[in-house]
Amino acid sequence: MQLIQTYKTLNDNVKVDLIPYVKDYMEQNPEVEILIGCDSQNRKRETIYAIVIGLYKPGKGAHVLYSRLTTTRIKIKENSTRLLNEVWYSVEVAERIKNELGIIATWIDVDINQDEQYKSNVALSNALGLVKGMGYNVRWKNSPGIEDRTPLMCYAADSLVK
Repeated sequence: MQLIQTYKTLNDNVKVDLIPYVKDYMEQNPEVEILIGCDSQNRKRETIYAIVIGLYKPGKGAHVLYSRLTTTRIKIKENSTRLLNEVWYSVEVAERIKNELGIIATWIDVDINQDEQYKSNVALSNALGLVKGMGYNVRWKNSPGIEDRTPLMCYAADSLVK
């Protein structure tokens, strides 16, 4: 996996270097929670991933940073690989923030449904094991506390890959 250095702000598409930006933002807003998520979509011969970081002020909303990554298309039969790549990209960003700033992400949001009627369900146990095993809190579609909803950062990432 490649390490993404440059992100953009969602509100005005300004390029920012992730670590200095998050550090400055957190110093000015110590109450902020960090939410991380990723979504992907296959197009022709490529898979596009959108990795998002929400600097969330409880009750006030999130300042969102994002990056897009394009790779060789992952075949539909390998859907769980693509979904686990989404999870890994999120964990990779959380680890970078933790290692460089000493700040632990509040949530990692995964775009996987626990309902067995959805194909993404096959990757749920692996995704939860990966995120929890790395020491992070995880939310997924219809998880306790967000029933009938998509986790916030997955929703944001979804809009960036369409």
